[in-house]
Amino acid sequence: MALPKKRKKDIDIKVVNPEGGPKRWVDQFLDQNKQYLPRSVDFADLDGGFVEFVDNDLGFEIKGEKVPTHFLTLQRWNEFAKIWPNTDKYKNIKIPFVSIVRRPNPETGTNPADFKIPVRKNFPYMQIPVWDGNRKGADIYGIPNPVGVDMVYTVRFFSFRMRELNILHQKVLQTFASAQAYVNIKGHYFPILLESIGDESQIDDLEGKRFYVQTYEMKLQGYLVDQEEFEVKPAVNRAFVTFEVESKDLRPKANFISGESSDGKSIKSVIQFLKGSPTTIKFSVDDTIKFNSAELVNITNYTIHVNGDLVTLPFTVSCGDLITVDIVKTDSNELAEMILGGDIED
Repeated sequence: MALPKKRKKDIDIKVVNPEGGPKRWVDQFLDQNKQYLPRSVDFADLDGGFVEFVDNDLGFEIKGEKVPTHFLTLQRWNEFAKIWPNTDKYKNIKIPFVSIVRRPNPETGTNPADFKIPVRKNFPYMQIPVWDGNRKGADIYGIPNPVGVDMVYTVRFFSFRMRELNILHQKVLQTFASAQAYVNIKGHYFPILLESIGDESQIDDLEGKRFYVQTYEMKLQGYLVDQEEFEVKPAVNRAFVTFEVESKDLRPKANFISGESSDGKSIKSVIQFLKGSPTTIKFSVDDTIKFNSAELVNITNYTIHVNGDLVTLPFTVSCGDLITVDIVKTDSNELAEMILGGDIED
């Protein structure tokens, strides 16, 4: 029989502000993102990263001791080949070892991730929230396009035994089985290509002690990132735009011309709708007129209202009546004209 579970009667409930204030979320973001901009990379970083790649990814042990790796310039390689500082207490050459020599002239970069942009300028990289004590804002982090560079290295492996040579050769082929390897240098991943494999073994001298020298030429497709070119700018969090609007209607108006006959018995009202003018006009009359005709120029259809009521020809208007004429132009880019003819009633 199972024992009854104990019930906890006193529960300590703490009320926590879910927002935590505007500063709390900024601090949390800062704790989670210590490094915003990419770390800078120069030639020394590329050399150091390649040496670590050879030492860690291609290195191996012989009789419990790791094969040493020496990075040399072209000048120091000539000195190293003459004096052989890697010797034991009896001045005998300590073999095996690995040497790395870089060509002094870097080549133009061929890294697939290096996009060539005609004009180098800073581009927005990240927006970081900031808090100045009163309000939250943001900083815009900008960086320029990296400068691509190819570094060619010659890796030499010295050994007295062929089986040691085979161990390194196997590791090299396994590492570059996918055509290229990658090295992480300060958070940047750079591809390394195996360009060629050669041999510089000294086997002609049958009297002296012979040793094997296997050479591997590798190309690191890197790029240079200069932190001096980075910039941080505050983002614009509020902008006020003001503008003035002129209420005056600048469109052309319709013309209304009214004329009576010489005997004062008839009238003609000419209404001209100019190019770009409204197609509706309102006017009033001072007499009682019976309109009985309409001549149309560039007008497809029209309607006439008197005091808001739709009328058709013939129709009669009295003094003070409001007449509204609305038309539809045949060609909206040309002048339209309506001539209303009628008789003045006593």
